[in-house]
Amino acid sequence: MAKIKIKHWITGAVLFSLECGSVKECVVNAVSNHADLRGAALRDADLRGADLRGAALRGAYLRGADLRGADLRGADLSGA
Repeated sequence: MAKIKIKHWITGAVLFSLECGSVKECVVNAVSNHADLRGAALRDADLRGADLRGAALRGAYLRGADLRGADLRGADLSGA
């Protein structure tokens, strides 16, 4: 496992970090802990099947991210 940091795609500020096995695991953990991921740099992230219900992802950079089968109910994806 490695320390994974989810950073803001413009400022580079760390929004969430955790010792995880994958970016997907880190993002799911962040969402379940109600972390504010607005502006998160998630380009090309493999988030297939992730439980992202209620995620705060306004303005996140999701270009190339694989969201197939992800549960996005109630997620804020404005400007993403």
